[in-house]
Amino acid sequence: MKKILITGASGFISSYLIPDLVKEGNEVTGLDITPPPAALKKLEKGFLSMRVDLTSTADLYRAVYTARPTHILHLGSVLAEPCDENPVRGFAINFNSTLILLDAALTLGIKRFVMTSSIAVFGRGAAEPVRDDAHKNPSNIYGQTKLACEHLMEWYRKKHGLSSTGVRFPWVFGPGRKTGITAVYSSKLLDSIGAGEKVEIPNPGEKGDWLYVKDAVKALKLVLDAEDTPQTVYNIMGSVHSIREVVEIAKRIRPDADIRYTGDGSSSPYPASYDDSAARRDLGWKPDYMIEQAVEEHLRIAGSRIYG
Repeated sequence: MKKILITGASGFISSYLIPDLVKEGNEVTGLDITPPPAALKKLEKGFLSMRVDLTSTADLYRAVYTARPTHILHLGSVLAEPCDENPVRGFAINFNSTLILLDAALTLGIKRFVMTSSIAVFGRGAAEPVRDDAHKNPSNIYGQTKLACEHLMEWYRKKHGLSSTGVRFPWVFGPGRKTGITAVYSSKLLDSIGAGEKVEIPNPGEKGDWLYVKDAVKALKLVLDAEDTPQTVYNIMGSVHSIREVVEIAKRIRPDADIRYTGDGSSSPYPASYDDSAARRDLGWKPDYMIEQAVEEHLRIAGSRIYG
């Protein structure tokens, strides 16, 4: 049994991850500035929610010292658009919270520190499929904050021997995701199709790596369970598809879907294809969901509106 402290506990991935961890017998303390979603409010035991502001050093130290976790899973962050609008706040939340939590983990002798980094560390122009060790040249403030966090984890590993690992996710999609650049043309798009709403798509030719949320959860649990890893950060991938390809899968499942292509623009600041062979080798990682299976499940859940 682990005692796990999770930041960003009211977020999209956490709404799927925390029930899994509790069901497996772990004790989870979830930190967020917003109340937990319905999926977490249903948990009767094994989960404690704490209201914590990631910009507050005192809040974070107090939470860690109160929870006394064996593992920390740092999912909380400010996403790309808010980071570009307010870089100071972006670094205050994304970088400073990571520094505080790593310091607390070292002080308390916590067994394992895991965090989500991002493919945003690579920026545009990287040779595809982008390897873990490819040149990092973030094209936005969000990517800069995440790259700084990767360097910080590397320092704590080398200087103090702290067991810490990060994962870089691509387009994580699934029922209920509402925030982030890629949510607009992945999760929100499929949510609308599943709910029977009219959909207009301006960028059907745009490609990305689609990772279903339940596979993202699987990857996080693999990294959390590892005593340590040879690398500091790993790419975690699903499969590469254009928006049109995924929408055509959705149309086969929902032939009555009202979908119209209005252009063929592109808005993603990230490369489309990545190499996750290191995670497959070191962690035994591979996705469980084929894209067709993930889209079918997403549409079914979105149509029933049982998420949240």
